[in-house]
Amino acid sequence: MKQELHRLLQNTYEIFNSEEALVRINSSKALIVGDIHGNREALEFILYIRKALKCDHIVFLGDYVDKGPHSTQVLERILELKLCEPESFILLRGNHETREMNRFHGFYDEIKDEELFQEANRTFDKMPISAVINDSIFCVHGGIPGPVGLDAINKEESFHFLWNDPSGCDGISASFRGSRPQCFGEDIFTEFMDKNELSLMIRGHTALFTGHAWCFDRKMLSIFSCPEYIGKNNNASFAMLKDDELSIFTFGRTEDCYSLMHNNS
Repeated sequence: MKQELHRLLQNTYEIFNSEEALVRINSSKALIVGDIHGNREALEFILYIRKALKCDHIVFLGDYVDKGPHSTQVLERILELKLCEPESFILLRGNHETREMNRFHGFYDEIKDEELFQEANRTFDKMPISAVINDSIFCVHGGIPGPVGLDAINKEESFHFLWNDPSGCDGISASFRGSRPQCFGEDIFTEFMDKNELSLMIRGHTALFTGHAWCFDRKMLSIFSCPEYIGKNNNASFAMLKDDELSIFTFGRTEDCYSLMHNNS
């Protein structure tokens, strides 16, 4: 297992290193997936649906590892897919693809190998931070640091894109997540979207019982793609963009497997 992960990390490092912090995608049909958190069964279910729907692209919003029981298997699977279809599989970085988080929330305990742990995080360092689909839909794990231009996004100063959350309060405010993360209000969000001529933001980062939530006059969608998160009975969701129309698919456990509950446009 360790040799295989080492091989995948080596080979995908160069791919991620060649990708910009902001990846631009033109797609007639794209799937957007939120946090997976080591849930291999959920990942395989989503990949099955992606194949059935014949999606051109699939954009993952980060948080592949930690919390769940199969971080290593999830990581190996998505890296293998990245190698096979580097243009179709877009793997954004989440806040758990950082040393500060994945040393203490399950990933390190699973691999129990300091050298491999450091290699994994060197690869995570090179992952893109955001994606724009069809010049109008902004995808990111967490949020935004302020009303910045898209050209300000870079891999070295990505903290707030990985950590920040939307808020009901205007401006930039303190976060419940700690002293460094921040929350941004609708005024900041609107200025960012207008400045960059964007129509929708899709983000992850927030555990949601129903798997998704809208805010800011339905111009921001949060999705969470890990059902049964840390022992909870939550459902999960992912989104599909087809010809610029958005659908949300919700899934959860029915008896011994995951299945679609419903989808909403």
